[in-house]
Amino acid sequence: MGPTAFVAILLCAVLLVQAVRRRRTPLPYPPGPPADPLIGHLRIMPDTSTAPEVWHSWSRTYGDVMSLSLLGKRVVILNSEEAVTELFEKRGSKYADRPSYPLYERVGWKDALILLPYGTYYRKLRKMLQLPFEKDKAPNYRHIQEQEACVLLHNFLRDPSSVEGPIHRYTAAIIIEIAFGHRVLSDDDEHLKAADMFVEVQHGAGRPSLLDVSPIFEKLPSWFPGAWHVRYIKEKRPMILHAIQHPVSVIRQQLVDGTANPSFVSQQLNDLIREGGLTPENQYDLSIVAHMIFGGGSETTWNTLTTFIACMLMNAEIQRKGQEELDRVVGRGRLPDFTDRDSLPYIECIMKETMRWHPVAPLAMPRRAIEDDEYHGMYIPKGAMVIANIRSLTWDERRFHDARSFKPERFLPKPEGAGEVLPPSFAFGWSRRICPGRYLADDVVWIAVARILATLDIRKPKAADGSIIEPRIEFEAALTSHPKPFPCEIRPRSDKAAELIKQAYDMHMASVET
Repeated sequence: MGPTAFVAILLCAVLLVQAVRRRRTPLPYPPGPPADPLIGHLRIMPDTSTAPEVWHSWSRTYGDVMSLSLLGKRVVILNSEEAVTELFEKRGSKYADRPSYPLYERVGWKDALILLPYGTYYRKLRKMLQLPFEKDKAPNYRHIQEQEACVLLHNFLRDPSSVEGPIHRYTAAIIIEIAFGHRVLSDDDEHLKAADMFVEVQHGAGRPSLLDVSPIFEKLPSWFPGAWHVRYIKEKRPMILHAIQHPVSVIRQQLVDGTANPSFVSQQLNDLIREGGLTPENQYDLSIVAHMIFGGGSETTWNTLTTFIACMLMNAEIQRKGQEELDRVVGRGRLPDFTDRDSLPYIECIMKETMRWHPVAPLAMPRRAIEDDEYHGMYIPKGAMVIANIRSLTWDERRFHDARSFKPERFLPKPEGAGEVLPPSFAFGWSRRICPGRYLADDVVWIAVARILATLDIRKPKAADGSIIEPRIEFEAALTSHPKPFPCEIRPRSDKAAELIKQAYDMHMASVET
């Protein structure tokens, strides 16, 4: 028998076992498309990049709550705010768990907060992460955001055709200084390289593998057909473990030497040492939490700001209105800062519409049903994967008129706008799994949006013959969604704006040297 035939027989055996174990219930599962025997909806399952739109389309036929069967596993999809609120908020204790992510777990992220099962250990790590980033503490980090926003503008000035690089450095540098007390001064910074590695592994380990079917495939040899995950784990796991453990070990030594800068890690280590509680276990806990701040905190805001650039590129009139508000309120002689925020409602609307028009996570991280449940006469079995389709929520015409268009004015109060509201949960999640860094992320995005629009024009580039190049804005997705590279030019609005950027950058660099 060949290896391929062996895998096929093994798969069938696993599926038969799962089918036999399936609980009988008088209630029906939520509806869905017709399924095949054994494999269920596997043949028609859309990939991650298209699933939000496909499931939104299917909801018109099968309803706001529908379900699929994938190799014997039940997947429930929530396409309405009502259903998500009922299950994730009102019944939050039943849906606070996560399904297993076998490849992520095996590359070194088994204790990553975003993937952890709900329980005592999850609550311990979340408390450690949440306390320094509560709403009243978020302003403590604004000076870091303002200084890195100066670097962001300068990098756009230096390379007008680059979008990804300057934004990635901006979001990562803020998180690196907050988490580790390290200020990024070069594009070759080792911490930036680690951030790149984090994103690469997050995308790579998000691909389907045989481990998603059963852990029995973990021991396959790497040459076995379909066993690409074996070599991937062997290659990436040492890199991830080093990225988790090394920064905290360095800062612990810096504390001994008296050279540690203020940071999340140094403060946590000091607290543990003072209380006599610094053990290898607690240091590991701190290491994994800091790693999640470092990786997750920079990537989501990077995605949002890159989407913002794309939206301004394709909506020149909206960009102009934002600039007019900034000129009227702030003037052109200084950069906007956080004291201006309450006086800039249209800038606020642009930021909200960016998050609504294309959410960072069009599909929320899946939850796992902790016990059997019933919703409107439909059966949700224990262990089911339950997914909120954020795309359906942000395209809901009952809440947002002309939902597929980019219209920041929808959030202005009537009569200037439509008086629509974007619930924070659409961007940051619900209940026990809400993003603990949401206030920090909100500040990181706002100051960048305001300063970019105040000083820069985002333009479609020109070809050699002078014709305008029309960009095509497309997205790729793993756990989060990010625009694919697109042509763009980012130029200073005027010579005065360019000079203002240079002055702000020089002041920032002078503070570094002192």
